[in-house]
Amino acid sequence: MKVYKGFTASPGLVLGQVSRLDRPPLVFGEGPFHPEQEKQALEDAIKVAQQELDEMAGRAAPSEQAIFLFQSMMLEDEGFMNEVAFQIKAGVGAAEAMDRVGRRYAAQLAAMKDNAYMQLRSVDILDVTQRITNILCHRLRSWLALDHPVILASDLLMPTDLFSVPAGRILGLITAEGSGQSHAAIIARSLNIPGITQVGEDFLKDCDGREVILNATEGECILDPDAAARQSAITCICEMQRQNEELNAQLELPNRTRDGEEFELLANCFGPEDVGTAMESGASGVGLLRSSYMMMPGHAMDEQEQYLFYTSCLAAARGRMVTVRDRTMADAYQGVQSSKLGLRGIRSSLRNLPQMAVQICALMRAAAKGPLRVMFPMVTDVEDWDSAMQVVDHCRRKLTERGVEFEPDVPFGVMLSVPAACMTAEDFTAHGCRFFVIGTNDLTQYTHAVSRELAIAEHYYRPASPAMKKLIAMVVDAARKADIPVTICGLAVGNAVNATQYLHLGLRSFSMSPQNLLTIKKALRDADAK
Repeated sequence: MKVYKGFTASPGLVLGQVSRLDRPPLVFGEGPFHPEQEKQALEDAIKVAQQELDEMAGRAAPSEQAIFLFQSMMLEDEGFMNEVAFQIKAGVGAAEAMDRVGRRYAAQLAAMKDNAYMQLRSVDILDVTQRITNILCHRLRSWLALDHPVILASDLLMPTDLFSVPAGRILGLITAEGSGQSHAAIIARSLNIPGITQVGEDFLKDCDGREVILNATEGECILDPDAAARQSAITCICEMQRQNEELNAQLELPNRTRDGEEFELLANCFGPEDVGTAMESGASGVGLLRSSYMMMPGHAMDEQEQYLFYTSCLAAARGRMVTVRDRTMADAYQGVQSSKLGLRGIRSSLRNLPQMAVQICALMRAAAKGPLRVMFPMVTDVEDWDSAMQVVDHCRRKLTERGVEFEPDVPFGVMLSVPAACMTAEDFTAHGCRFFVIGTNDLTQYTHAVSRELAIAEHYYRPASPAMKKLIAMVVDAARKADIPVTICGLAVGNAVNATQYLHLGLRSFSMSPQNLLTIKKALRDADAK
């Protein structure tokens, strides 16, 4: 019996047999290659791949279809495909050219430690690259022929791997690498499949066919459990099923505290993939849609691509409000300039007005298709707000001149993550701010002069400290006087104790990770608002 530690990707506890997914290394021909023939072979392979991706999108839930849409769009990305064409022209075979460029792009995205959305897109690039190379090398794209339920193990799981298995045959997922925010993890959560990542290569060496207890909630698995561990796991599985039934029962209950105060539960999301999951988990809408949607380093999506991204998020939200955090590509690629005390959020956007205008235009066009509002992050004072709204006015005029459909009255608000902004919140309402969102992650850092990523200084990172409560109370008071809505969001809101304290400060709108929604709902229903 051996215990392996990892990180939770999708919570849950299961007991079963391991089936290892192996990816045999690609072997490319040495040539010589004829560039024109290789170019034609690549074009034919792309057509086949896009057809297969369309078929998988047809079998996927609406919240997951954007994953396959992105992969298909990658095969039409001009910068990406130009690099592949350059390699072919230089005498490299189409399969190897695709593999080289795909791996390089994926590595660039995986290295973006401060941009989780871009990191999870790196696996999508590897996934679609592998599909093309397999087609060109005449290899199977679907090799998971399982005849009984198993716990699937691999170095890294691709989104399309999960669609290569008959429904109900995957009990759980274990990967040596990967991320809890990967698209495979998002799909696993939407399908309620427990999974952990980063258990290390040692687990994979001799796990195939052996029994394992996968405790994804605790981020660990036990290979070859003894009788006592097996019995304990079975007992826990039964208890967790009972608890899940209790939490799921919360879905049908009203969002109302014990003393009758109504509250709102919203979700923090990355894209349409997890918006749908959030709605199924009881979210009333999206309280924070992170708009770090850029496809590639150095390549910002154009207005139409952004418009499609936002409309797909609105479709996944099923008519509920989606709140977008305005953030341009420039915010992600400036190194020390965009550090925590640098040109982040609206500061960066206002230094890159053309990119900001493209995003605002796409947002206003998308808002014609469903309820959408926009908040500016890292606003420090009313000058930031006024400058941003000048860009909004410019975009309204341009869209009117172009004669395209758009929503001219999109609500714009402020994400309050800087103490200076909290202390002058009434200035923003006087200048037309329509709503507030309190961002506890950054606000806690700036209030206490501590990074939430620095474990040694964790004692100072207190999102419900007396200082934080004073700042939050200022914002709530300003919102009440101006009669505008205020939401609190961030990792801290997913903690039941913190959420209850925020309730007592007068907050009635809470935004958190989708997996925390039912737990926080139960905590707030059991609490008195006063």
